Amino acid sequence: MPVINLDMEDLKRLVGDGFDPEQFMNEIPMLGATVEKEGDGEIAVEFFPNRPDLFSVEGVARAYRSFKEVRTGGMSGIYSVSGDSGMELSVDPGVAAVRPVIGAAYIKGVSIDEKVLVAIMNLQEKLHITVGRKRRKVAIGIHDAAPLAPPFRYRAVRPDEISFVPLGKSGEWDLERILREHEKGIAYAWVLEGLDRYPVILDSRNRVLSFPPIINGELTRVTENTKDIFVDCTGWDLRAVSLAVNIVCSQMVSRGGTVESVKVIYPDEMRSIDPGLVTGSWPRMEWKEVSLDMDWTRSWLGRNLSGDEMINALSRMGYEDCRTDDGRLTCLVPPWRNDILHQADLAEDVAIGHGFHRFTGTVSRANTTGGERRYTTISRYIRESFVGLGFIETRTISLSNEREQFELMGRKEVPHMRIENPITTDHTMLRLSAIPSLLSLLRTNKHRDLPQRIFEIADIMVEDASRSTVCALSEDNRASFTEVKGYVQRLLRDLGVDFIPEKADLGWYIRGRGAAIMVELPEGVKDREKGPFPELEGGKMIPLGHFGEIHPRVISDYDLVTPVSALEMDMDLLLELTRI
Repeated sequence: MPVINLDMEDLKRLVGDGFDPEQFMNEIPMLGATVEKEGDGEIAVEFFPNRPDLFSVEGVARAYRSFKEVRTGGMSGIYSVSGDSGMELSVDPGVAAVRPVIGAAYIKGVSIDEKVLVAIMNLQEKLHITVGRKRRKVAIGIHDAAPLAPPFRYRAVRPDEISFVPLGKSGEWDLERILREHEKGIAYAWVLEGLDRYPVILDSRNRVLSFPPIINGELTRVTENTKDIFVDCTGWDLRAVSLAVNIVCSQMVSRGGTVESVKVIYPDEMRSIDPGLVTGSWPRMEWKEVSLDMDWTRSWLGRNLSGDEMINALSRMGYEDCRTDDGRLTCLVPPWRNDILHQADLAEDVAIGHGFHRFTGTVSRANTTGGERRYTTISRYIRESFVGLGFIETRTISLSNEREQFELMGRKEVPHMRIENPITTDHTMLRLSAIPSLLSLLRTNKHRDLPQRIFEIADIMVEDASRSTVCALSEDNRASFTEVKGYVQRLLRDLGVDFIPEKADLGWYIRGRGAAIMVELPEGVKDREKGPFPELEGGKMIPLGHFGEIHPRVISDYDLVTPVSALEMDMDLLLELTRI
């Protein structure tokens, strides 16, 4: 989680008269912060990543003023767009495949000194790391607006097409050189990897403001003499870009600035990327109206709070225009809060604003004793048994694909749970068996020394029911039917389960070297649903699973060359059979 360094003197200046550092240290944890360290006039505070609006001294001061009910008026009137700058930024269709989303803002009259300059840079980097996913999702450019000549253009250009003086350097560099030699280029070149054109923002004189997401131009360096600021924000996610612009604008307003809109002109064809990419004014500092069911909130929090108490709690959390009507509470959410998605989020803020220290506990009237689940107990025995045999436990994902589950395994296709909108062709269904997953893991690690012995207590899906399975593979020059039979005997002996091996011709085992693990049907489970092994038939004895020596064709299809033996058992049935 991000750690924010707060200058106590600057914080006092922003909060105003009556600021008590000791009281602040005691109360800031109530907003969801952890004080990491203090000293030399600074404190380091860690916030949860769902509150990026608190990643600056300005954001903390704004939230603390509300929490302490020290407000000079409605924030919705202060933290909003005050007018139209008359500036325009046009988007070239060529950026669609490069970095399609861009937002902008113009802030006038910002008071900047050394501490403010540091705060601006710190917030920019915190947002890059968190909301921006290391600049991949969002990158922010903050510019001194004085040298600029609008209107602006957002284009995609060839690496050698444009040169400019990058921030902190002298002399013009082309984009290729920046990526190769500039410290920021070296650090973030991976974001543009594989592209033949790069995004740039130009003014009307073809001067470069920014080469996002890498570096700004020296032309627009922000200094203590800067008064007016132009903000650009580029990325791939419209919602994240809008949030980042709103947070930066809110920081500037806290420093005396006023926000004016910039018209961003998108070509119509960009709507195919995101329907929100339409020509309009930025920033989108909208105070959105949300509502909360008060009875549901009382039940959820376990407190019989009145409407006035809820209003006071949400006002302390920075909400505006709170009011109640017919059992519902309605309020305006600040534009820097993107974490309010459901009424549960509002109810949580009611609890925070009301004060967690005011929630008292009660002694339970039910006297119960906790204990370990049987599934956990048996799983531990299985793990200990396999580890004793030299196996390493693995954990693979439950998604697979028809090719691995059926074609490569030589298995007849049976009904299965498909993914409606798979992200990749490797993950199109929920697996019916864990053996393909472990074979894929052996393929990934085929450069490792032999023997390789792995096991997993895995989740599988049989038709529309979730089940657990115990699966193990041994890759070794000496892997054989006899070896894996010994593993099965050892494991089931430890669990107190008697079984009979029966010949089973399964497509993934060598013919004559595969067997079903048959067990006596437990009393009371005669009408149990069909198990996870439809290829295995049983009468009075039912299949617990199977084991054998993997067929050379399957081994070859998984790019392996060494013999592999395998076993797989129904964990749910095993729980009913074991006498432990």
